[in-house]
Amino acid sequence: MSEPESESEIFRKNLLHYMKLRGFSAASLSRKAGLNNRAVKDIEERRTGSPRISTVFKFARALEVPPEVLLGLGDRDQHGQREAVDAPVVNGFLSSLSQSERESLLDSIRHLIQIGR
Repeated sequence: MSEPESESEIFRKNLLHYMKLRGFSAASLSRKAGLNNRAVKDIEERRTGSPRISTVFKFARALEVPPEVLLGLGDRDQHGQREAVDAPVVNGFLSSLSQSERESLLDSIRHLIQIGR
């Protein structure tokens, strides 16, 4: 069994994923975040390990994603893997919504999927 990725590597991969998704070069994202032109490149090339929390927030704002997404935070099991979706909980939540609220939620999900492509 392989070891879980380090927090720095999770951040690096997420940063690069959203940078590519949003169409930023390393220099353009660094500038938009208000950081020096090498900020992203240093993370990309693993010259910088763990960025300061203020840097994480600057990148999150520039990429328009919550900081916790870049940090890879969320429910995890004892092996560091994301927990499976609890279908009964999701079904209970969905059944508590009106038809128009479910349609609005579905439209939002479709929009997020389009952004991710």
